Amino acid sequence: MSALGFSNAIIGVFNSLPALALLGIGLPFAAMADRTGYRVFLLVAGGLAAIGSLGLALAGQPLTAVLAAGTFALAVTILQVLSGPLLAEVSSTSERTMLFSVNQSIGWVAVLAGDLLGGLIPEAAGRASHASVSSAASIRTAFIAMTALVLLGLPFLGRLSRVAGARPAKALPIRDMLRVDTRRFARLLIPEVFLGIGAGMYLTFVQLYFSQRFHLTPGPIGVILAVGAALTAVGSLGAPAVGRRLGMSRAVGLSQLVGFPLIAALAFLTTLPLVVIIFYVRQIALNIQSPLATVFGMEYVPPEQRARLSTALTLGWGIGGGGIGPLASGFLQALGGFQLAFSIASVFYLLAGLSFLMLFGRVRLPSEDRPSVSAL
Repeated sequence: MSALGFSNAIIGVFNSLPALALLGIGLPFAAMADRTGYRVFLLVAGGLAAIGSLGLALAGQPLTAVLAAGTFALAVTILQVLSGPLLAEVSSTSERTMLFSVNQSIGWVAVLAGDLLGGLIPEAAGRASHASVSSAASIRTAFIAMTALVLLGLPFLGRLSRVAGARPAKALPIRDMLRVDTRRFARLLIPEVFLGIGAGMYLTFVQLYFSQRFHLTPGPIGVILAVGAALTAVGSLGAPAVGRRLGMSRAVGLSQLVGFPLIAALAFLTTLPLVVIIFYVRQIALNIQSPLATVFGMEYVPPEQRARLSTALTLGWGIGGGGIGPLASGFLQALGGFQLAFSIASVFYLLAGLSFLMLFGRVRLPSEDRPSVSAL
C-alpha cells in the first residue's frame, strides 16, 4: 500500500476495515460453527484465501488491492477463530498446552519461510526488471508466490475439515446459539482489547518502521523478520515450561508486561542492531504467552462455547489490533512519528498485563494439574 502511494495514516484506516467487518458477523458466525460444525467454514475460508491472494497478485488498482487484501484477511481470521476450538477438542487437558505450543512453533516455521520469500522475491524481481525493489510491481511478485502456496494448501485444508474436530463439541438448540457466559467472556476480553490496541499500533507498521527509519529494502526486512520467526518457533516450545514454573495466568500477564519497556525503547532508538535485538526479545516474549493464553481461554469457558469465545477474542483483538490500533497509530505518526505512536502503544501493553494479572492471577486450570481456584 505504501508503494501504491498511500500515506501511513490512510494505511491505518484501511487496516481497520476488516476488523469492522468481522465485528458485524463475528458472534453469529461463531454460534453457527458451534451448532453445525466447522467443516463448511474451513472450506469457505480456504476459498476466500485463494480468491484474495489471486486478487493481490493481479491487482493493478489501489481499490482492487485493498478489497483483495480484505478478503484474504477475512479468510485468515476465520481459520484463526476455528484453530483454537479444533485443537482443544482433539486434545486432553494433560497434552493441550504442549499441543498448542507445538502448533504455534510450526506456524512460526512457516512464517520464517514466508518472510524470506516475501523479501527475496521482490528483490530478485526488481533486479531482473531493472526496477525499484520497493515498487508495487516488484512487491506484487511475492503475491504470485503466495497464491501458489495457498492453492497447494487447499487439499490439506480439505483433509482437516474431515477430521473429528470438524464436528461441534455439543449440538446447541437454536435459541441458545447466542447465549454465552457473559461475565467470563467480558473478563477475558478486557486484557485482549488492550493487548490488541498496543499490538495494532506497533505490528501493523513494523515493516514501514524498518523501511522509513532505517531505509531498508524488502530483502533485508524479510531476513530480519525471518530470523525473528525462527527464534520464535524455538521459543514457543518453551511455553509449557514457563507456564509450569510461573503458573499459566502469571506467565501470560508477565509476558504481556514485558512489551511495555521494549516497545517504548523501539520508539526512540536509532541504532539498528540494538533495535533488532529488542524486536526479537519482544516477539519471543509475546509469543510464549500466546499458546498459554489460548489454552487458558479454551479451558476457562464450557466446551460448547469455545468457538464463540475464540471469535469473541478475535473480535476483541480485531477491534484493538485491526481497528483502533492501526487507525490511531497512523494518525499519531502524522503528528509525532513513530516516537509518539510506539510510546502510546507501550502503555497498552502495560494495561494488558496488569489487567490480566488482576483478573486471573489466582486462577488455576485443569491442564496445570493443580487445585482450581475460582476467580468469580
